[in-house]
Amino acid sequence: MMRLSKKDNLSKGQAMTEFVIILPVFYLIIFGTIQVGLIFYAQNALNYATFQAARIGALNNATYSGIRKGLVRGIGPLFTNSDDLTGIIYDIKRAESDEDSCSIGLSVGATQGIPCTQAATEVDEFMRIIRLSPQSSDFLASGAGFGEGNYQTEDGQGNLIPNDNLMYRSTAISGSGVNIQDANLLKIKVQYCYELIVPMVSKMIGSLSELNNLNDSPQHRHFTPDDPRFADLNQGAADEIADRSLASYSELCAGRTDDIRRGFMISSEAIVRMQSAAYDVDPDEDFGDKMCDGIHMACP
Repeated sequence: MMRLSKKDNLSKGQAMTEFVIILPVFYLIIFGTIQVGLIFYAQNALNYATFQAARIGALNNATYSGIRKGLVRGIGPLFTNSDDLTGIIYDIKRAESDEDSCSIGLSVGATQGIPCTQAATEVDEFMRIIRLSPQSSDFLASGAGFGEGNYQTEDGQGNLIPNDNLMYRSTAISGSGVNIQDANLLKIKVQYCYELIVPMVSKMIGSLSELNNLNDSPQHRHFTPDDPRFADLNQGAADEIADRSLASYSELCAGRTDDIRRGFMISSEAIVRMQSAAYDVDPDEDFGDKMCDGIHMACP
């Protein structure tokens, strides 16, 4: 009969002990990799949505309602889990109304139990649009800007920046440091508090995002040179003209009800040439009051 030595008895259970020690680290690596992959996927979706928002905004007078519609359409695939486009159709419809997308009487599947997507809610509650160009001062009249009072709003007459015959207009610089041709560039920055969903690592990654987006003192504010042509050196950071318009982590992620640290701040920028006259006021009945309110949209 084989007998175990004293040395063998001491090493009994060693593998289990090592496994218990390494298991949490192994979980963090695996779950962290999954969550980082989802963040990169969300960043790609936001890049596309921001470009869509700029394109639709350029066709709709650079208004909040137009830019919002583009964001809803672009971010929709993040929240679609069906094999058809019905969910996205709901959100596109909701982008045009304050009503719940499930209650809107669409001709397809409105009462067939098909779940609504979250895109419109995400845009309304967890995104901030910063219009970097044209600046608010560009809408001023009497030489200080390029504003012309040519359209009617609920509160009276609004100013617009002309978009016609740009090649024949003066290239004189206004008080904001740009000419009318540059003022017809629509540049937006979109900040988004993306929800972290992977257990264990969500709080850890969310805490890192919170630390990086305090925005409560000068050392947490990021600037780039003020270039009216928006050259490549301005990409990837907030332009100096955005200044305090950037949302902090607590402002943008406070609505994450489960845990405030379950959000991760991502952002994207896009620039397009205006295809219509830019308005300083959104005449849309549903979303006009959100334009340049400093919460949904900031207009430095």
